[in-house]
Amino acid sequence: MGFDLGYLRELAEDACEHPGWSGAADYFRLRHQGLRREALEALDAFVAGAVSWPLADRVAFAAWIGEKRLAYRGQPEAVLPVPLFRLLVRPTLEEWAQAKPADPWPLVWLARLSSGGSTWHASPAPFLREALARDPLCVAARVDLVRAILADIAFHQHELPGAYLGDAALDLSALDEVEDLLSAADEDARFDIGPEIAWARAEARGWLEREGAG
Repeated sequence: MGFDLGYLRELAEDACEHPGWSGAADYFRLRHQGLRREALEALDAFVAGAVSWPLADRVAFAAWIGEKRLAYRGQPEAVLPVPLFRLLVRPTLEEWAQAKPADPWPLVWLARLSSGGSTWHASPAPFLREALARDPLCVAARVDLVRAILADIAFHQHELPGAYLGDAALDLSALDEVEDLLSAADEDARFDIGPEIAWARAEARGWLEREGAG
């Protein structure tokens, strides 16, 4: 899974429109041109300066790069390279979470950017549960947690009908939580995710019935 060079060009053009982000624009432009060493040098210089920005400026950049990474369907490091995440984006999100203890969004972003490629591997669920402890009505955290729970259940069920890699009864309880979380989401999210919930519930019940019959 390679880099989408057209998307890198778009990122360079977008970054150029933000004062102070020219170093990030240089990185994406050079990656687009296939100049990896020069791109990494530009990234190092950008990060070295950006780490001393005021928190609000770093938050704005972290949210921008996070949105761009979520929109990208290729290799995550193309948009959010490991040094940028570890040295700038992740520390910024953690500082934001401490500075704004009632704000769920830094935790939502930590969850969203916590996995994928070689960037960083951590379960999104703990971040999202902390976000909901801050704001139980945060729809983004609710929907993201729903998707995280369903991803775990999908893994438990992916070897059916031969094997169930988890506890089907616990998964049924988790699906009850999923439906409660989704109740506050918009109609489009419920329409999109509803069939997946129904399928997972049917698979878990079917397994328990077969095990009981055995």
